[in-house]
Amino acid sequence: MYSVSDLTLLEAIGVVSFALSGAYAAIQRKMDVFGVLILAFTAACGGGILRDVVMDRGIPAFFSNYRAAALVCASVAAVAVFPGLFRTGLFVTALDAVGLAFFSVDAGLKAMALDYSLMQFLFSAVITGVGGGVLRDVMAQRVPVIFRNDIYATAAIAGCLFMWYVRRVIGIEYASLCALVIIAAVRVSTAYFGVNLPVMKVSPREK
Repeated sequence: MYSVSDLTLLEAIGVVSFALSGAYAAIQRKMDVFGVLILAFTAACGGGILRDVVMDRGIPAFFSNYRAAALVCASVAAVAVFPGLFRTGLFVTALDAVGLAFFSVDAGLKAMALDYSLMQFLFSAVITGVGGGVLRDVMAQRVPVIFRNDIYATAAIAGCLFMWYVRRVIGIEYASLCALVIIAAVRVSTAYFGVNLPVMKVSPREK
């Protein structure tokens, strides 16, 4: 299902999306070519590496997957050739949303194939979806998007829960496709309309 040799189609799309966003973040921070490549690779493969560690799959697959490395390099080249595409904030958000959706669903499918419980499934799927973005933001010296008031991890949780509960009704393929749409649509639409989670505020103590 969704297989493209040893790199699934879901992973490939997630790699490209996060590599593009990572490369753009590095260019924004005025990093050199090596820095751009490192940040792009970290954003693209960080979630998958965390997934393999959490699932105890031994050495993470991305360390021996040359197709992933080739996709990252191609993505960096695309950012260098078409920098104008990234001047629109919504385009960058859409890239992030696609990476979040495809990595979360891919990890969720792998977790269900291993008969994980609901909590194990959710943790594996969400940590994979948000992991690359968190590492990208930390290395770019930015507050990770999941720690801001954006709807990010919440979108992944919503889509994955839908896939978990509906897969027995409409089948795993349709459930996973719907989950992809839900995660990406929630992430992009909430960013576009400025819908955020509430921010907790503490009143300063009176002296």
